[in-house]
Amino acid sequence: MKNRSIIFGAIAAFVVVSLSFSAQAAEKKKVMGTDKQGPVISRTVVPPGPGDDPKHEVVALQIRRDTTTSPDPDINGTEVIAYDQSNSVAGTGTHRGYFVRHYKNGDIDYGTYEGTHKTTFKEDGSFLEATWEGTWKVIGGTGKFKNIKGGGPYRGKATAEGASSDWEGEVEY
Repeated sequence: MKNRSIIFGAIAAFVVVSLSFSAQAAEKKKVMGTDKQGPVISRTVVPPGPGDDPKHEVVALQIRRDTTTSPDPDINGTEVIAYDQSNSVAGTGTHRGYFVRHYKNGDIDYGTYEGTHKTTFKEDGSFLEATWEGTWKVIGGTGKFKNIKGGGPYRGKATAEGASSDWEGEVEY
């Protein structure tokens, strides 16, 4: 009976020490990248109601596929599916959404983002550019990224040639 207590105690101590090492072993690292905005897969816009500003646009849901370039080999070449909602008047307003990043090894991570955007027009009223900024948070994932947490800022720009967002931050997993 005494031997069982000693063995059980040793096993319990090993488990506690192992858990503390795995908690300490969480990798914390700085990340950065550029997401080139890809094709819009789907876009649902709510039309302005009677008496509303005709330049008011509510995007109930836009789904987009982006591709990431990053110095981090785990992140470089990943695909991001973004689920975006926005509310703007004449191209200026707020946006928020969710993202799922698909890694080459099959893992994913996912999170949220929110920010503001502004569209600038030429004197003739045609589109010149749109800019945006905000913050992102990663809140979970699978495999290596199961317990990932972190976030940081992003900034982006769209012109007639295309659109991209630069982002950075710190994650822990």
